[in-house]
Amino acid sequence: MIGPCPLPDAIIAAPRRACWFRTRGGAPPRLTRTRVLRGLVMIALTLCSTTIASAGQATAFVAPGPLTKAHANLEGVGQCTKCHEPGRTSSAARCLSCHEPVARRMAAKTGVHRAVTGTCTPCHVEHRGADADVRRIDAQKFDHFAETGFLLEGRHASPGVKCAACHKGRSFLEAGTACATCHTDVHKPSLGNRCETCHSPTALFKDARQQFDHTRAKFAPTGAHLAVKCEACHKNSVFRGLAFATCAACHTDPHKARFGDTCTSCHTTERWTTRSVEHARAAFPLVGAHRKVACVGCHVSGKMTAPLPFDRCSACHVNVHRDSLKEDCKACHTETTFGGAAFDHRLRTRYPLEGKHVGMACAKCHTGISPPEVPLARKVIDFGGASRECVACHGPKDPHKGEFGRACDSCHRTATFDVKAFTHPGAPEFYLGFHEKVVCDKCHVPGRRPVGTGPPHPTLACASCHRDVHLGQVGPTCESCHTVDGAKFKAAKFSHARTVFALTGKHETIGCVKCHTTETRAFPAGHGSAMLLKPVDARCQACHTDQHLGQVDAKCETCHETSTFKLPTFAHKGLEDFFAGFHGRYTCAVCHKNETRAFPARQGTTVRFAVGRTCLDCHTK
Repeated sequence: MIGPCPLPDAIIAAPRRACWFRTRGGAPPRLTRTRVLRGLVMIALTLCSTTIASAGQATAFVAPGPLTKAHANLEGVGQCTKCHEPGRTSSAARCLSCHEPVARRMAAKTGVHRAVTGTCTPCHVEHRGADADVRRIDAQKFDHFAETGFLLEGRHASPGVKCAACHKGRSFLEAGTACATCHTDVHKPSLGNRCETCHSPTALFKDARQQFDHTRAKFAPTGAHLAVKCEACHKNSVFRGLAFATCAACHTDPHKARFGDTCTSCHTTERWTTRSVEHARAAFPLVGAHRKVACVGCHVSGKMTAPLPFDRCSACHVNVHRDSLKEDCKACHTETTFGGAAFDHRLRTRYPLEGKHVGMACAKCHTGISPPEVPLARKVIDFGGASRECVACHGPKDPHKGEFGRACDSCHRTATFDVKAFTHPGAPEFYLGFHEKVVCDKCHVPGRRPVGTGPPHPTLACASCHRDVHLGQVGPTCESCHTVDGAKFKAAKFSHARTVFALTGKHETIGCVKCHTTETRAFPAGHGSAMLLKPVDARCQACHTDQHLGQVDAKCETCHETSTFKLPTFAHKGLEDFFAGFHGRYTCAVCHKNETRAFPARQGTTVRFAVGRTCLDCHTK
């Protein structure tokens, strides 16, 4: 007999008269309470007496919907009580009886269920279809470290990594935290199971070599070893048990053990070709530039123990000086550098180097030197036979074309090749000031003046070099006004007191061009443009405008002075008694007012001088 079979509400709500109407036809009889209850009992008996074969159809009729694939093994009427208690909804106790890992975490107050009480159905809803997911997890908001204790960082936190990449099953509690849970150990457990010792989730696994600190290993690489690829030593991914006690474990000995098996006595790890041989223990210690020479530069046979001559430099070096210098190279050269020999020209020759000659390249004077492209074996650097005359080096560039002879040192010095130190024998004061900075060829022009013959300087007349800008107005004696040290040959020596119009007062600060204008006209030296120096009108009105418009005579100096053009005081001649009393208190403007009218010179506005002298002219009745 099948167990309890609760009827759904849909059966009770079925149409009560449908059966009668289909079997007998016509109008159904009046339904009473007894007949309804009898019919319901018959339906219940029919459903409860069904065979096991029809149990699936009854389940489909009773259940609210299909179970998910995870709970598919619980489908069927006989399976309901595994989750549901009779007459109740699903029970949390029955859910946890299957989901034991969750029950253990809840009991330990850990995980996402640590604070859950009551039933599971508020969060996990079933009977919603086979493809429904009863797990309610928002991967974007899920705090993986807080809930699980496993921090997602680096590439683990990449947006492209999905939960299913690590959580292969439906339960999220089955995934382990060890790297080998998800990743294949390519080292075949030879390095243990702590992958994080070398690898980091922030970088690709193939880039671990860049982050690995080899100093933690028994062999700490230095120098050129740092640039060697891992697989060059760790062949077939073997990382333990490598031999490294001697260099020969990895490197082939080109010396065939002639120097023993301790390579580090000569070589270092900075470069495979670096030598640190203690040559001081040999008969020929290496110093200076010799320390940079490769071993095969001297030991050309490759036999490092074969004796080599070293008593003279020429045993290794070619004497490029041939017969011009017969001493050994070390008489001039040092081992610090083979170039720039410290040759004492004063002690070893009859021509001491001074001034600008000091520091010059030897080849500037000693021209018997092969070009740089000539090989050393055929190079010649002949220092013999050089002439001591200046023209031997400077002759082709003599700007005087030989007009001053071959003795350049009569004017020039080696301290500087210009002639600043040269002093003209005659009239030295003439060559001071701005003349001092003038180059020689400005005055000594070949073909225009006698140069090299006659007096050592040209005629001292200014006009011989300078153009007369005054066009003959003041004569040829420029030095009477100008000096050689005046800025732009300013007329520093000129004094207006020597003229008919001495400058006093305000006139002393006025520039020359205010009165002496530049004009284009006929001058004593010819027609042209120049500053007009004379004749110049000395009257006041030649420069100043008559502010009184002809009311007074043309002699401004009668009332005005050059110290100030304002009228300091004025005495009315013949009216001394009139201004001696009360009238003397008034200013000029009380009687002499500005008026616009016709004045003797023209119509205009100015102070009127001519006023009435009667009382009624100023005072009204």
